[in-house]
Amino acid sequence: MLEQKDFDILKNMMETVMDEKLAKSEDRMMAKMDEKLAKSEDRMMAKMDEKLAKSEEHIMDKVETVVDEKLAKSEDRMMAKMDEKLAKSEERMMAKVDKKLTKSENLILDELERTRNILENRIEKVEKNLDELNQYYRISKLENDNIALLLKMSDDLSRRIEKLENRTA
Repeated sequence: MLEQKDFDILKNMMETVMDEKLAKSEDRMMAKMDEKLAKSEDRMMAKMDEKLAKSEEHIMDKVETVVDEKLAKSEDRMMAKMDEKLAKSEERMMAKVDKKLTKSENLILDELERTRNILENRIEKVEKNLDELNQYYRISKLENDNIALLLKMSDDLSRRIEKLENRTA
């Protein structure tokens, strides 16, 4: 029969063989697990990439829609504000233009009034001078008429004196 020592050796040998077989089995199992895990990871990564791409596309569509809506609203608000500010600016400009036009009109009217007064004064002076000239002309005409009458009277007197002298002579 076998002794304890032989049993121990057999036990050791069996443990060694078992350890080796277990190690090889573990290695094969680990290799298969690694292979299956790698395939699983690849499938999971492909599915994740696909789902991420769809998710990104979906998110980009939503973001684009939201951004487009917000941009449209922002443009509408900006256009409304610009229209409002332009209207106010036009009103202010028109008020300023009206004020300046009124001021210019008043200046022109004042200048016209001043010019009218000057011209009226000159016309009065010219009329006065014309009246004086008319009076001078009448006086001069009367003097000429008087001188002509005096000359005629003088001629008549001279003729009468001549006739009287001729008769007395």
